[in-house]
Amino acid sequence: MTASVPPSSLGLSSPSGEQSRTRHRLQLPRETDPGDVLTMVRNVLPDAVEDEDGAIELEDQVRLVPDRSPRGAGRWDLETPREREVPLPEGMGDSHGYGRAFPEGMPFGAERRALDLAWSLGRRLYGAVVTDGGVRLEPHPFQIRDLGVVSAHALAPESLVELLTPLEPEIALDDVPEHVARSGYSASIPLPAGEEISVRVGLSSRPAALSALDWLDDAVEYQLVHLTADPEEDAVDVPSAEVAERWQHAYRRIGMIAGLLIESVGGYIVDLEGFLVDPADLG
Repeated sequence: MTASVPPSSLGLSSPSGEQSRTRHRLQLPRETDPGDVLTMVRNVLPDAVEDEDGAIELEDQVRLVPDRSPRGAGRWDLETPREREVPLPEGMGDSHGYGRAFPEGMPFGAERRALDLAWSLGRRLYGAVVTDGGVRLEPHPFQIRDLGVVSAHALAPESLVELLTPLEPEIALDDVPEHVARSGYSASIPLPAGEEISVRVGLSSRPAALSALDWLDDAVEYQLVHLTADPEEDAVDVPSAEVAERWQHAYRRIGMIAGLLIESVGGYIVDLEGFLVDPADLG
């Protein structure tokens, strides 16, 4: 599906001899608070700054600029260098839809990082990205279902199972051969259709959003991972109604587990892309 915005209105010209630039558009719900956008950006880019006009500087020559026009509420222009390489190879997974959006060459470098961030903001804030070619990318809100609970308190394997059993009666610790090196432990929760939730407990991945915590060096992370029966399903950018329903069911179950862990051991919930998640949003 293409947007009504003509591609010519999204491009940026540059003087001869300089790196070419382009502009994509992030479209969020009109009621989205710009302060929330800045907060989420700083979850993954702590050094991002906001200038006096409200534009967010993401990195050198890359920024998100709010649309100040009368109808611009919720809209941001993503200004970035234009960096493209060869088209997406046939048969390769494409969870973001870049293959259809950029058939002549995939974004990479600064442009790819900027687009990935805009796509993620669209996913978390129920929005979309309109590329400089006029293609609309609308991330499914449950495209990313994995969550991590980062806490200062570690539960022993038996204690974790005891805690989660009332919520997930079929949880079971995984058997791991003695000769396999590991820094933690894991448990599995079966789901319908051959899927499962894997609960993996180990050292924290040190999310950028939590970098200011003085206990992060010794933190433990409870990773809650949705394992689909078909791993290629995670590379689908527009899921069928059946797939979307399974994604939502898995995320709901994972959210309930994360909420129970937060109540029991404290800490913070972080999604797979590094954004903080409010436990109140998981109900």
